[in-house]
This record gives sequence, structure tokens and C-alpha cells, in this order.
Amino acid sequence: MDILIMKYDITAKAIIDIAKEDILERFLGIKSESIELLEELPEETTSIRRSDFPLLVTLKDKSAMVVILEIQTHFDNDFVLRLVDYTVRFKLKYHLKVEPWVLLLTPSSIANGFYEDDVLIFKYNVISLWKQNAEDFMDKLYLYPFLPLMNGGEKLLEQAETNIYKNSEISRDRKSDLLSAMAIFAGLKDKNLGSWLVERRRDIMIESPIYDLIKEEGIREGIKRGIEQGIEQGIEQGIKQGRKQAIYDALALALEIKFGIDGIVLMEKVRKVESIERLETIKEAIKISKDIKEIENLV
Repeated sequence: MDILIMKYDITAKAIIDIAKEDILERFLGIKSESIELLEELPEETTSIRRSDFPLLVTLKDKSAMVVILEIQTHFDNDFVLRLVDYTVRFKLKYHLKVEPWVLLLTPSSIANGFYEDDVLIFKYNVISLWKQNAEDFMDKLYLYPFLPLMNGGEKLLEQAETNIYKNSEISRDRKSDLLSAMAIFAGLKDKNLGSWLVERRRDIMIESPIYDLIKEEGIREGIKRGIEQGIEQGIEQGIKQGRKQAIYDALALALEIKFGIDGIVLMEKVRKVESIERLETIKEAIKISKDIKEIENLV
């Protein structure tokens, strides 16, 4: 799984754990008497991925049902097949009504609640956050982290973070979790918006485990920028001084940081490149390439 997608999924799971009652009521229209997280997928093995939030829900009339709440940053049909698997397994295990739901963080044209192929017809429910009106959720503090992903949510971000920060009825730990999650989802919508929120409330966010995800992304971004700046400075210095060695040194550092031992090996070939123009091309390729073979093709 892509690291960034994983970050958003993990954050959503953390908030669902906090806000499951509000999510069931406001998104799913289910008023519960009690909610129990089912820890194990029936007949789960190491080769079977567990579902995100399988919930055993007791309703006000004392009847029970299973709600499978899955989180998706980016939707694909292979995910639906996994959802079919989860739904059947829980139905066989508990012999209760099972409702599969997908909490979708970003827009998708194929998440329509219906899947059909040559042997299978399957219905599921979709919560499209971008279709929700953010103003309608200002009365639910635990759902605030999702506001940036909703329609008009960015306009309410300052009011929302102030409401969380000044609330006297929830613990400081809970505030830090809510604010950190809101910053991460704000960054999914607009990186500048997420950074703005982090700068405003870093004092309390650093107490949340969720904040570690923000730090990890910052470190990765810092390394990336450091590589780019280092290459630029090395190239400029080499050109000014007429020293190819400075250029080679800058490229060698970048290749080692980005590709490890493979980058070190490739640098032996790069040092045979005499053209400054070719070295400039290699420099640009290092910045954007994810596969070292793309660099090899330029040498």
C-alpha cells in the first residue's frame, strides 16, 4: 500500500474508534444501544486481510446486526471483492443482518454502491465525504476531523479547531487526536491548509500518536527537498568553479540517499559522463524518478 494512502487510512480508523456512535447515527442513520468491535475476521488466516471496522451493533429494540465499515482513500473494484468476502464471512459466522459500508475519503466515479460481473451481484453502501455539507456536522465534535473533506469544510476549519481546543468536556489526549487527524485530512485536501493547522496547534498535537504520521511525512518531505537542494547547489558550484568533481559528488550523494547500494553502483557509470547537459538531465531525473532503471537509461 502507498505510504500516503496508508497514513489517511490509519488516521480514519483512529477517528472511527473515537466517533463510531456519531458515525452510525449521522452517516448510516443507525441509532444504537451498544457497539462492540469484532476483533477477528471469521476463519481469518495470515493470507486474509482483516476488515477495518466490523461492528456488532445492538439497536434500540434490542435486535442485533453487523456493520462492516471500510475506509478507502482511493476506490477500486478489487476492494469491492474483498468487501464481498468480509460480508459473507460475517454472515456465516453470526447469522445476522450484515451491512457493508465504505467511508470514501476522495471523489470516485466508480463507487456507486453496486458491483456486478459474470457470476456476482453485490450491493454495498457508500459514504461520500465530499458530498456532505460540512455545516450540518458542526454539532458533532468527534466528526470534526472529517470536515476538511466535506463540502465547504475548509471555510469552517478555524472555527472547528477552536471549538476542539477550547472544549472543557473532553480530555487533552482526545483533543490532540482530533486536531492531529483534522490536520492530516486538511492536508489531503490542501497541503497548505494542513500545514497552517499544524503550526497553530502543534503544542497539543505532539501529544497524539496520530501526530507521528505528520512527523514521518515531514521527514520524508525534508529529505526529498534536501536532495533537490543539494543537487542544485552542487551543480551550480561545479559550473561556477569549472569542477566536474563537485557535480559528481552532488549526484553521488543524491543517488545513494534515494536508491541505496544500487545508486552507489550506478554512480560509477555516471562518472564517465562528460557532458554537463547530460549531467543536468540526470539531476532532474533523480528528483522525480521512482525506479533507478529510469536513471540507468540516461547514462
